Amino acid sequence: MSTEAGTPGPDEDQPSPGPAVVVGGGPPARLLVVDDEATVTELLQEFLMTLGYEVEVAANGEAAVARIPVYRPDAVLSDLNMSGLTGLDVMRFARETDEETMVILITGETTTAVAIDAIRQGAYDYIIKPFELDDVQSSVERALANRRLRAVNRQLVEELSQKNEILSHHEHELREQVRLATFQMRTLYEVGKEISADLELGPRVATVATKAAELSGACATVVYLRVEETEEGRVAATHGLEAPSGETDRVHFFAAERAIGFDHPDYRPVRRLASPEQPIELPLLGGRCFESVLALPLSLSADQRVFGLLVMLDKPGGFSLADEKFLELYASEAAIALHNSRLYEHTRVLDRLKSEFVAVVSHEIRTPLTSVKGAVELLTDERYFQNNEQQAKLLSIAHANAERLLVLINDILDFSKLESASLPMCMGIESLEPVVRQAVQNLRTLIAERHIVLDCVFEPGLPDLLMDSNRIAQVLTNLLSNAIKFSAPEGRIEVRAETEGSMLRVSVRDCGEGIGPGDIHKLFRKFSQIDSGSTRRVGGTGLGLVICKGIVEQHGGIIGVESVPGEGSTFYFLLPRSGAQQEEAGDAHTESGAHAA
Repeated sequence: MSTEAGTPGPDEDQPSPGPAVVVGGGPPARLLVVDDEATVTELLQEFLMTLGYEVEVAANGEAAVARIPVYRPDAVLSDLNMSGLTGLDVMRFARETDEETMVILITGETTTAVAIDAIRQGAYDYIIKPFELDDVQSSVERALANRRLRAVNRQLVEELSQKNEILSHHEHELREQVRLATFQMRTLYEVGKEISADLELGPRVATVATKAAELSGACATVVYLRVEETEEGRVAATHGLEAPSGETDRVHFFAAERAIGFDHPDYRPVRRLASPEQPIELPLLGGRCFESVLALPLSLSADQRVFGLLVMLDKPGGFSLADEKFLELYASEAAIALHNSRLYEHTRVLDRLKSEFVAVVSHEIRTPLTSVKGAVELLTDERYFQNNEQQAKLLSIAHANAERLLVLINDILDFSKLESASLPMCMGIESLEPVVRQAVQNLRTLIAERHIVLDCVFEPGLPDLLMDSNRIAQVLTNLLSNAIKFSAPEGRIEVRAETEGSMLRVSVRDCGEGIGPGDIHKLFRKFSQIDSGSTRRVGGTGLGLVICKGIVEQHGGIIGVESVPGEGSTFYFLLPRSGAQQEEAGDAHTESGAHAA
């Protein structure tokens, strides 16, 4: 159906009206039809109303401009060419009033250039006269759908903007929380390093008290620790306060907890301000009163038993919840450090008791062993006793085992003294070669029995060393004894002494079975032997190499081993030359360099 400026003919089909397009799910859309030809406005009004729209008409541009601010149409259908205000003028005013207003221009121009230019200026669509009502319906529906989509899009944009603002706020809060957490973790890490610098309980608990005051801003801090044997509580450290004098000032730990305010079974932190009716007093602090307190328990997460209390006092303005949360983390870290120090102190006490026990028992065994050894030696003396072959053999076995037992006891005593850093040393400037030859002479009988070939190689002009010759001889005797034990009969052992940089190297090389790479780390561990089974070929306590290592290290040297399975082993130790010797060697080197120049 088409029309130029009139109503449809009686024989022409009317388009079937469809449902009205509404904006946003509300009332029917409002349309404004503007044309200076009444037949066109009447036709469009009647047609669009049958589609369910709310429709008003305006006879010219001026009437449309006057009606738009009041009627607020969703879409405007306007003739392009009108006397007075044109369709473009109406379009601009409508869009200034509401930029979402859809404008459809109707033109009688036969060319589309004008209409396309109008679209470029802001019109949604254009219709050329004569037009089809179906085209009008389709254009209006598209325009209203576009308006609806724009409205939905605007709403979504507004919601998105609001959510972005919320997210931005949350992001700011999260960044602040991350910054605070990072600062706290970094601070705790740095403080933890300072606390861990000294394993001794006294210095460590003093550091805990000092750092607690720095982190909390408190004027003073007190650390109470539980005495395990008596269940009493004592002041272990203070900061900003005068510590109570005397170890006798103690109170039952439970009473200290109650006095501070720990009356909940879960040991929740205590944070409060003083009042005239309820001043804050702490046990063992001489009746002093404080303005504010934050107290935290010291315990391990794996063991809920509280072994101490960390109390911070008199922060200006009082302690906040943030202080409480942060210092709870600090208290957990401090609890682990203090627990480790208590274990360390306990271990030292046990170690001292063990060393004393070993020393006492060893000394007590030496006395009867000396008598037994002397009696056996007397019985084997042919000047006093005549023994048959069997008796002599048994006495020889008894004497050898008495000697072996004496060596074991001496090893245990030496090891005990090494652990307690009390092994006596008699240092002096001496030559190494006589010490080596004396160690070889001590084992001459054993070497002869196994038909071992032993070579001693000394670098010419070896310097004297600052050493305890008896202890170095003990090291060499032990290394040689091991080499003999693990060498095949008629094997070969080489002892070599030579300079190596600023050190003097002494090595003992055998041609035995050698040691696998996985077993080398066992050699210098106490009570450890590579062949530790019940059928091992050689005996011993497993302390010989440990004692050698301790003696060499007390001389400022190092000890080690080089071994290849099937090719034998080389045990060696390096001893530093004395300072005067090194200076002389350096001067000689400089002088020779000068002569060479």
